[in-house]
Amino acid sequence: MLPRPACYLDLLRQGDTHDPEPEDQEYALDPAGGEPVRIELLFRPYAFLEPGDEVSDRNGRSWRFDTAWDWHPFDGEQSGTPAWPLTLLSLDGEPTPEEAAAVARATAVGGHAEERDRWAGLALARPTARPR
Repeated sequence: MLPRPACYLDLLRQGDTHDPEPEDQEYALDPAGGEPVRIELLFRPYAFLEPGDEVSDRNGRSWRFDTAWDWHPFDGEQSGTPAWPLTLLSLDGEPTPEEAAAVARATAVGGHAEERDRWAGLALARPTARPR
């Protein structure tokens, strides 16, 4: 397609689980294209974090958040997910007290499994395990 769009938004049907292997699983949409589009965000897992944020968990492990299903522990151990509550260590630099308090409040109860299950219920899908 020429001219090439600057970006695409890949959409899945409700109930479909993302699989990175098939090339034609999703529908690609050009947000700057000529089609009228209305998008409503129902739920974003970990909406209180941005990609690249660093947190420490209840067990003292430090993690980098890239996406809701893509956590990177700093201790080299490649298993698990952070144990809530979380403490914000860095948010594109030093976090403000308000930003740190927002993460503490959001993770005071619950955990990764509840956040995943809430997303799965709204999407009618299930997260896939990302190979490491």
